[in-house]
Amino acid sequence: MNDEATDYPSPDVRTIAAAAIWAEQQYGARPALVEAGRSLSFTDYVAYAKRVARGLMAAGVKPGDRVAIWAPNSIEFAVSVLAIHLSGAALVPVNTRYTAREAADILDRSGAVLVFTVDRFLERSYAEELRSLHRDSAELLPHLPRIVGIDEPDSLDLQAFLAAGRSESELDLEQRISGITPEDIATVLFTSGTTGQPKGAMLRHGALLRAYWTWGALLGVRPGDRVLLSNPFFHAFGLKVGLLLSLVHGVAAYPMPVFDAEAALDTIERERISFYPAPPTVFQALLAHPSLPSRDLASLRIAVTGATSIPPQLIHDMYDVLGFDEVFSPYGFTEGTGVATLTRQGDDRDTVATTAGRAVPGVEVAVLDGDGNPVAAGETGEIALHGYNLMAGYLGKDEAFLDERGYLRSGDLGVLDDRGYLRVTGRIKDMYIVGGFNVSPAEVEAVLQAHPAVQAAAVTGVPDERLGEVGLACVVRRPAAEVTQAELDEWCRGRLANFKRPRSIRFVDSLPLNASGKVMKDQLAALAVTA
Repeated sequence: MNDEATDYPSPDVRTIAAAAIWAEQQYGARPALVEAGRSLSFTDYVAYAKRVARGLMAAGVKPGDRVAIWAPNSIEFAVSVLAIHLSGAALVPVNTRYTAREAADILDRSGAVLVFTVDRFLERSYAEELRSLHRDSAELLPHLPRIVGIDEPDSLDLQAFLAAGRSESELDLEQRISGITPEDIATVLFTSGTTGQPKGAMLRHGALLRAYWTWGALLGVRPGDRVLLSNPFFHAFGLKVGLLLSLVHGVAAYPMPVFDAEAALDTIERERISFYPAPPTVFQALLAHPSLPSRDLASLRIAVTGATSIPPQLIHDMYDVLGFDEVFSPYGFTEGTGVATLTRQGDDRDTVATTAGRAVPGVEVAVLDGDGNPVAAGETGEIALHGYNLMAGYLGKDEAFLDERGYLRSGDLGVLDDRGYLRVTGRIKDMYIVGGFNVSPAEVEAVLQAHPAVQAAAVTGVPDERLGEVGLACVVRRPAAEVTQAELDEWCRGRLANFKRPRSIRFVDSLPLNASGKVMKDQLAALAVTA
């Protein structure tokens, strides 16, 4: 695809709901959702979603209401997402790793009128946890939304919900669908809350559809591709790069409730998976699996992976060992609909390994100084966005989210090169100060991860009496590799200024990750003590 390709599937298809009807007509009997031997065609998928949407209408859900999902990846999750969009309501996904209190906070602040959830996942009953919290601590969940269980397609709860929906006519649902506009809110995604209380970014139908229609075309996905979706659907990566992109491009989606390297390899081999978007940790786990040499992964064609710093060797291994034809590196954040930049087909490996690509069509990416002025190519500043993809605002908050020039500031640090390719160098709030000098952890991590014996590294600042703060690095060695702290010290010595070099290095078996695959920096110091 060139950057002048169409923004939408067709001129009159500009909402996710309209796109679902269009996809049903385009892809019909092609597989759309496959899980545990069960398969739904695009015709089945949309028909099932319409039934659930009528159930929402019968439950009193109105256009503009919020409906939550607190559940693992599954066919029922995907269908529920589409049903919410068809009904004119806004989707509120809830992190499956949240405690009941954290989930209740999201439900309460979003005003969710109904929540799809499960009774069995990772030895927890989300439904019962919510009921107990409402019963025993009503101040934490003063209003208990209606709970609809989606554990199994034939569960009594779901079947009763669908039966009630028969009282709503198909004509009424069609009117709902036709009444949705591109400016209506499709999804409220709550930020991770790593720098404070999560806030709900309101994302529009038109922006979401345009973003992931364009994204899929840039990647080169095509009808009949098969995508493994181990990224959680509560996160933009799994929800949009996974479900939405697959819906509009005719890709068969294989939901995976919890990532497991062996199960993922089994699915890739058995189902001939061709497309896999996942964080670097997933591909590292596949590469480290002992059965990899005996696997037939010839079907793999397209991968998308991204992080502030990616070990360059990982990108080479994804091409040479896993066998991908194309590997893409993106950058985006929730308030920008999850999209900003992307590498392109044909970019060389070093570009994929060291940058997050260039701006996608319709989006302006700038790097600004402290006064809001663009910096020169090669200089570091704050990444900012302008374009169709900006959120409508934060749910329930009137605060301004654009600067005086109309840019949405990311809080991320980055550098644009002469080609307009972006290199993300860290978070402003992650920076620490060593003796008066600012240090970006991502820069140090990139140097450590370039060592052939290092699989992953994470760096944070820790208190120091003399310098205020110094760097602490937690390092995961590559399988069967040996490297000492002294060797890594010497490696860093020729590549980093003295104040940037970590004062201590701890070897660990794994890094603490959240459910989205991001390193939880606040846990590094404690991890290093026990290592």
